[in-house]
Amino acid sequence: MNLSLLHAFDAKLSWSYTIHERLNVQPSVGFYNLFNFANFDLPGNMLNGLLTGAIGQINGTTPQGHNVNRVGVGTGVYSLGAPRQIEFGLRLAF
Repeated sequence: MNLSLLHAFDAKLSWSYTIHERLNVQPSVGFYNLFNFANFDLPGNMLNGLLTGAIGQINGTTPQGHNVNRVGVGTGVYSLGAPRQIEFGLRLAF
């Protein structure tokens, strides 16, 4: 079994401003795969559960449809090994 290593460096910066006594604003910026490491052959991470698409299962999804190696920009949760991404955030606490 070929298990290549995943190389990534993630960082998040945030700071807090107090507007009023009970109102805080916290802007943030997050960098995922900051140094843009190339991850060509990720380990075969297969999602499994009770409903794997076997005959008689109600979901009918084949195991190949559960493959999480579909990486690219905008793939959300399954972006393990994707190219560099930047996320901006704003949190209000009152």
